Amino acid sequence: MLEVLLVIALMGLLMALVYPSFDSDRRHRSLTESAERLRALIEMAHAKAMQEGIRYRISFPGTPDPNDPDAETEVDIPFETLQPDVVRQVDPQGNPEAYGGFDADWKSQPILQAGTRCVSVLPGKPSYAINTRWPIADPGMPEDKTQFVPLTLFPDGTTEWVTFILTDLPFETELEPQHFTRILYLIVDGRTGHVWMQRAMLNEEVEIMHEYKAEPIMHVDFVSPEPITEANILDIRRTRTVGSQ
Repeated sequence: MLEVLLVIALMGLLMALVYPSFDSDRRHRSLTESAERLRALIEMAHAKAMQEGIRYRISFPGTPDPNDPDAETEVDIPFETLQPDVVRQVDPQGNPEAYGGFDADWKSQPILQAGTRCVSVLPGKPSYAINTRWPIADPGMPEDKTQFVPLTLFPDGTTEWVTFILTDLPFETELEPQHFTRILYLIVDGRTGHVWMQRAMLNEEVEIMHEYKAEPIMHVDFVSPEPITEANILDIRRTRTVGSQ
C-alpha cells in the first residue's frame, strides 16, 4: 500500500513539474494560431476588396463608428474573447460610407481561440517606446481604456496602417518581464496590405536595438521567445533587413 501511495505522490509531483510547461506551450500555440487566423481573414478581405472593386472593413465589437463625430475615442478593454466582424460597401457610388454584412464561408468560423483576446486596435505602427512604468515597451497592454479603430481595405490594394494587440493574459494582469511573449502585435502595412506578427519587447531589448541602430518594426514575423541581447542582435538586424526589402 505504501508503495502505491509513493508512486501516486511521485506521479503528482511529475505532473506538477510538467504541466506548467505544457500549459505555457498550449497558450502560446493558441495565441499564435489566433494571430494566424486573423491574418488570413485580413488577407482574404484584402483580396476580395481588390477583386470586387469595393472597400472591405474589419472591426471588433465595440469599435466606435469612424463617421460619428460624437463617438468615444476610447472604449473599455474587453475581458473575454470577441470575434472580428467583416463588412463591405453596399452602395459604393451612391453612399460610399455605407457598409453591410454578408454571408461567406471564409468569415463564418471563429478567428480568435478561447482565452485569446484582442485588447486594442491602434492606428499606425506600434511605437516600441520605452515604458518607464512597466518592463515591457509600449504599446504593451492597455490598462483601462483603449482604442479600437476599424481596418479598411481599399480596392487599389492599400489599407490603413493598424496594429492589432492580441494576448492570452487574463484580464487585469499586472505586466511582468516574462509576459513579453504573451503579447502579439499583428501589424498591417497601409502601403501594401502586408501583414506580419511581432511579439512585444522588453524595454532593454528596445534599448539594445536602438544602440545597434536596428528598427524594431521588422516587417517579418518575429515571435521568438529568446530575448534580444548583444549576442544575437546582429542576427536580428539581418532578419529585419531581409524582411523590409
